[in-house]
Amino acid sequence: MGSARGVAVSEGKAIGRPGTSVVRYAFIDLLRGFALVVMIETHVINAYLPTASRHSWFFFWLSFFNGLVAPTFLFASGFSLMLQGRRNWEAWLHFRPPFWKQMKRLGFITLVAYYSHLQYFQLSKYLHPDDPNLWKNTLQVDILQCIVASLLTVHVLAILLRTPRVTAWGGLILAVIVAAMTPMMWSRDFTARLPLSLALFLNPHGVSLFPLFPWISFILCGVFACYLFLKSVDKARDAGFMRKALVSGILLIAAGELGTFLPISLPGHQNFFTTSPLYVMIRLGCVLIICSLLYALEKYLRWVPNPIRLAGQESLLVYGVHLWVIFALLRGKHLGPVLGLERGYFGCFLMSAAIIFFMLWLASVWHRLKHSHPTFTSRAQAAIVLTMIVVFIVR
Repeated sequence: MGSARGVAVSEGKAIGRPGTSVVRYAFIDLLRGFALVVMIETHVINAYLPTASRHSWFFFWLSFFNGLVAPTFLFASGFSLMLQGRRNWEAWLHFRPPFWKQMKRLGFITLVAYYSHLQYFQLSKYLHPDDPNLWKNTLQVDILQCIVASLLTVHVLAILLRTPRVTAWGGLILAVIVAAMTPMMWSRDFTARLPLSLALFLNPHGVSLFPLFPWISFILCGVFACYLFLKSVDKARDAGFMRKALVSGILLIAAGELGTFLPISLPGHQNFFTTSPLYVMIRLGCVLIICSLLYALEKYLRWVPNPIRLAGQESLLVYGVHLWVIFALLRGKHLGPVLGLERGYFGCFLMSAAIIFFMLWLASVWHRLKHSHPTFTSRAQAAIVLTMIVVFIVR
């Protein structure tokens, strides 16, 4: 990686033109990597912290900080997609191999996303269901489903609008529309008019944690931010752009806070922390500030924590495995009764640190294997998919 820019050298400046190679920017890998680290702590807190410990100012601010994980992760996903578009734009527009490679990757993520929500991991339970919420719990939209649907939306925008510039601006406009429509969308029941699998993408319906309203807004803003960033790179003004991003983040937070004093409300479901466009602005502002600080860490301090960077690059592995460790292993029927199902703050943070250390090590090992033995890792992924399917069928 080196201490500065990335692992590849740009061979051209125009976004999407032939001969353009993508640059890997460490601050985006760090943005995703730090989001994963905090995500692990968030899931441990959610799983183990007793209810009695959740009524304090400390928990409020911890929840606010932890609540930045998803917006950060989504923003980084949109940013990364636009970085890929610098090299693959024309291939995406004309459905060449890079487009189908991207679709294959999104398909794998979709499989992992829905597999993680299978109830009982048994096909027989679906053939003879005795739980009325079986399909609703299975098809709920978590962050991986949200990412896949959002990235597919960006691809559709790219195909329709053709150029990176128009796609980026179109994405920004769509982000604003989505944020503004969220209260109305959350107030309606779509299950009677749409297939359940689609309805759960529009609002929670009691189970979805990351419906597209408002969460797709963060990915679309990541796409727009990356487009402006790449333009600034081509003009050797990226440092100035990131300073503007920092100021923009501060202004978004201020505007979101001041907006709460206005006697205006949008029609629909009213909840500041779930449906308000103002809270979207505040969280987006926080993400821009964090992104700017990580850019400064890379550019000026020349310090890039390699384990965090690699975790960001192997985000799907870290995401899937840490959930399995917490909820299937540590809280499973064998270890759960032995280790206990509640922890105070100290116990939660200690457990988080242990899991984070293991995940960083695992990401590093897997990253090295992917580069030293690409055929083996590709076959290992295929074997994992086959095993997942077989286990579900035969259990």
